[in-house]
Amino acid sequence: MSEAQRDYKDQAEPLRKHMSRVESRTERKEGDLPSRKDVHRHRKKKKRGIQMTFPLVRLLLMTFILIVLLLIFSPYWLNL
Repeated sequence: MSEAQRDYKDQAEPLRKHMSRVESRTERKEGDLPSRKDVHRHRKKKKRGIQMTFPLVRLLLMTFILIVLLLIFSPYWLNL
C-alpha cells in the first residue's frame, strides 16, 4: 500500500456519522404519526377575492379606478 493511500481520508465518513445520528434521533414507529386525513381534516381554506402580489400593479389599478370615477362624477362637481 502506498503512502498516499494510507493517508487518504474517506470524505464521506463525516456525513455517514451525521446521518446515523440524525436517523437515531428521528426513529419513529409508523403508528406514532397521525394519518393524513386526520392532519388535514381541520384545515380551513382561506379564500380571498383578488390576490395581487405586486405593489406597483395594485397602485396602478387603484389609480386607474380613481381616474375613471373622477371622470364619471366630474360633470356633477363642475355644475355645482
